[in-house]
Amino acid sequence: DGNITPPPHSSSSLLATTSHHHEQLLGRISAKDIMAPSPGYPNHNSSIMDGYAIKTSELGDAKRMYDAMTPELREKYVMDFVIVGKVYAGDDDNDDDDKGEAVYSNNIDCNQCTAVYVTTGAVIPTNYDAVIPIEDTTITSSSTTNNGNNNEILRMHIIPSKVKSTFNTKPWTWIRPIGCDIPSEYIVLSEGETIQPVHLALLAQVGVSLEEVHVKKLPRVGVLSTGNEVLPPSSSSEKKRAAGKIPDANRPLLLSQLATYGNCIPIDLGIVSDDEGCENTARRLNSVLWDDAAECEGGVDVLITTGGISMGEKDMMEQVFVEGMGGEVHFGRMNMKPGKPTTFITIDRDTKMGGRRRRCQKLIFALPGNPVSASVCSELLVRPCLDLLHDGVDTTTSTSDYSSRQDQTSMESFTKHAVENAKVHEEVMAIITSDIKLDQGRPEYRRVALQRAPCTSQNGRQEYSYHATHTGVQRSSRVLSLRGADGFMMLPRGGPSGCGYDIARKGMEFPVLLHSSLSVRSDNCWKDSMHRGRWKSEDGDGKGPKLKVGVIVCTSYEQGNDDFQSIDRTLVDSLGGDSHVILVQKFVCKVPSDAENNEEFTQKLSAMVSSPQMEGTNAIFVVVPTDPLAEDNGSSAIAFRAGLEVSHALRPILTKNAGAMALQVRKHAAAHDPVAALFENVVGIVRNGSAVLITCSDRGFEGAVVAVKGLLGYLTSLLNSTD
Repeated sequence: DGNITPPPHSSSSLLATTSHHHEQLLGRISAKDIMAPSPGYPNHNSSIMDGYAIKTSELGDAKRMYDAMTPELREKYVMDFVIVGKVYAGDDDNDDDDKGEAVYSNNIDCNQCTAVYVTTGAVIPTNYDAVIPIEDTTITSSSTTNNGNNNEILRMHIIPSKVKSTFNTKPWTWIRPIGCDIPSEYIVLSEGETIQPVHLALLAQVGVSLEEVHVKKLPRVGVLSTGNEVLPPSSSSEKKRAAGKIPDANRPLLLSQLATYGNCIPIDLGIVSDDEGCENTARRLNSVLWDDAAECEGGVDVLITTGGISMGEKDMMEQVFVEGMGGEVHFGRMNMKPGKPTTFITIDRDTKMGGRRRRCQKLIFALPGNPVSASVCSELLVRPCLDLLHDGVDTTTSTSDYSSRQDQTSMESFTKHAVENAKVHEEVMAIITSDIKLDQGRPEYRRVALQRAPCTSQNGRQEYSYHATHTGVQRSSRVLSLRGADGFMMLPRGGPSGCGYDIARKGMEFPVLLHSSLSVRSDNCWKDSMHRGRWKSEDGDGKGPKLKVGVIVCTSYEQGNDDFQSIDRTLVDSLGGDSHVILVQKFVCKVPSDAENNEEFTQKLSAMVSSPQMEGTNAIFVVVPTDPLAEDNGSSAIAFRAGLEVSHALRPILTKNAGAMALQVRKHAAAHDPVAALFENVVGIVRNGSAVLITCSDRGFEGAVVAVKGLLGYLTSLLNSTD
């Protein structure tokens, strides 16, 4: 979406960050780097062994004397150290060997080697630089008299087999120097990193408190059920339910499902009935999104609704979002089973935060009313979106500099990068255990249980394979089909327009997208997924079959077909280029300048729409251009009048009027050219439900086309919307 702004840093979240002041950090995303403070860890020279700290500088004279001895004398040589102190793990680092040396200083030969007993983890005393393991030593004691006082002197002896190796002891032997495990200023928790138990241990080691950890804000996700037929879950005392009413299974299903993701805060928004009407429902949801009232403190970032999004008489949710709340529809149908009516909408508003105005965007997933459809769509669409919102977009893997360029190409490049590197479900290939009849209209996400079985590969290696058994009748109302499901098997569309066969036979293999509980933190990117590979294989280049469009230019001045090539080019380019669009037919029609010929004009325009030349078109664009030679003589006013005539002529031939879509077309066109706001756009269904008709001006034409681009790719589903 061109509204996404490229991030200025290596990683980004579409949501703000917040400080976290308790220990429930696992699974959260760090909002900033945390570095080890000086001097690092450990913050003192620490003994690795129980043993004796020595000064390697004292070994030189003894080693030279030892090297000069004969073999017989070496066998009798006793290497000993006077023990001048003890340091235990946990003693303050100021408790060095000073006290010990003070006790024995008058009784020790100045040429005598000294040692300090240390335990594992103890601070190494000042000037000592190596540790002799306790198992390489023995201890003796002797007494001396000093000023009438008897003093016991302890000596540490190196066992004969270790004498030679002790002479070769290097500095820092069996010592962990300051900062050797974690250097000063080393990043122990990176921005964008998922916090794991090891991070909590690292933070403790370097002395960073949990209050200093900042995590990215979890998106607040509201869940709303719609419909007069939906009732709150029955209480245990309720024995009988009125006919025509059904329990609301969607909210408990989706709220608990969202809770398992760990990337959001689910919020129960209750039920809205059809009788509340568009205006009241829009007012309530605006309160939920923007926190105009206390219904949802803080406002939700993402809204999930179930029901009311198909094409029934009381399916009003798209009207609520577009007309009542100023939303923009990005796609209105999905080429999948279940979940066909799924609609994705964004709503923007200028808000004031911290004394500054900023553009805020809310995401709306309007899902089908059947619980299985809602659950599957949440898993396949909502979950990856929430991961992207929470985790942010890592741009370190891209060679593009998104922060320095804000042009449309950069926006599209960033969006492509974000989508291709979005984390999706882990996948396995699984063998079906029985024949499955394929849907002739759409690819299907079939709920399956998996069983792992040992097998032998072609080279004789022992491996494992997965076998998939479907979970019974796959009706989108049958929640039992979710019970015991380990994932969704992606089955192709059947028949000659699909994979070429009608039945997937026992033993065939298909990809399975694992359920979230089995792939909590997936490393599988969309660009590398088997899912995408199957999707691309069905549609060639992954963009779906080419869209067939027709054009009717209704002009108030005399011109020929060849004079409107810029309209053709803008249309094709805005819809994705020649590889995605076929321009089937173009007509030019003269708008009459007097009212007497209006009936004739209406008949002529209707005949063009219904003509054999337009047969097979998915969309017909009726464009009213302004006269480039009469710009200073009221061309816009003339085109405006012509637009009214065209709209008046076309409305009677619509089998279904899409008023909400027309408003969106006008909004996008006006964003490109304010004059386009004066034009009366018409959008609806024509040709017995086989094509969409869109009227617009050549002013802001590119914006008008972009407004419907997301819907036209799923035209067949749009015209036959049932789930």
